[in-house]
Amino acid sequence: MQDTVNSVFEKNGDDIRVLSLFSGCGGMDFGIEAAGGHVVFSNDILEDACQTLEKYFPGADVKQGDISQILTFPNADIVVGGYPCQSFSMAGNRDPERDERTNLYKQFLRVVNLVKPKYFVVENVSGLKQLGAGSFLAEQETAYREAGYVVSHHVLNAKAYGVPQSRKRLFIVGVRKDLGQVFDFPDETHGKPTKKNGGLKPFTSHGDAIKDLPRWPEGEFYERPHDPEGHFSWYFMSRNRKAKWDEPAYTVVANWRHITLHPASPVMKLIWSNLADGWKQRWDFSDEYEHLAADPTRPKLEQPRRLSWRECARIQTFHNDFEPVGDTKSKFTQIGNAVPPMLAEAIFRHLFTGAGLRSTTKKTLKK
Repeated sequence: MQDTVNSVFEKNGDDIRVLSLFSGCGGMDFGIEAAGGHVVFSNDILEDACQTLEKYFPGADVKQGDISQILTFPNADIVVGGYPCQSFSMAGNRDPERDERTNLYKQFLRVVNLVKPKYFVVENVSGLKQLGAGSFLAEQETAYREAGYVVSHHVLNAKAYGVPQSRKRLFIVGVRKDLGQVFDFPDETHGKPTKKNGGLKPFTSHGDAIKDLPRWPEGEFYERPHDPEGHFSWYFMSRNRKAKWDEPAYTVVANWRHITLHPASPVMKLIWSNLADGWKQRWDFSDEYEHLAADPTRPKLEQPRRLSWRECARIQTFHNDFEPVGDTKSKFTQIGNAVPPMLAEAIFRHLFTGAGLRSTTKKTLKK
């Protein structure tokens, strides 16, 4: 007996009830609601993030605080969350055995065991798959399977789903075993055309995505005032920080000092490199503007600057009027930690419509 494609997403009522953990400013939640889900509960430890959630999700019960201190949760068809990833991140300390955040998945697992949803979706950095030769990912998947779920995982790059940003993230999807289903991830929709994938749309230009925004939005990006070295530290200048206008942006990060450059800034060029003696390079600004060759009417920045929080939100695919609660630094933190809503929508629409669900035989489940 072969597997059957396009099974039905199972839910208790008319609405798809979603319980959101480690919600941040709601990137995943925006995508969920766009795909047809209804967020009934959300949680984050940061006060600003929770105020942002209350601002944009008035129908959800928002609980601020340490997830381990929350003991009761509403019934839900699906539990979702992106537990903090710094211990697995390429930009973090990469010492997960000594980082208490490594075990936050156990809090997610605790909620899954309490609520017993039909489905769950986890988001984390792609580094989780590599560290410890995959042992940290295997540990989590084993725990979810022992909790009674059929588990699948995949690393997705947001740019392959129309997001104007290169952002690789690992997703883990669990389906409760009694449903007799397994989840397959959606096919990519954007990429460089080849003979095999001629139907793909081209990657989305991040320059075009933000070209209507103010050219010099005072107070909305990081500067180093009164610093004799200028606005860019030696560390910032140790790599190319400017993605080309017509290409997706580099990953939007949560640290506003490390945000990359506006694509209307001058081209950065490698001055010297000494990688054999450690990770040492020097890049500097040229007098070239590659984006003007294709269209001379595009904006041009005589003085380079980092992207603003508003531009980062647009690149992350938040709606145009989105503004997180908090000061400028907090806005960058919330936006940089978020799942791009457009990527979340692609995953959850694939799940909620049943397009990504396959009915499985008992033999398949035992595997």
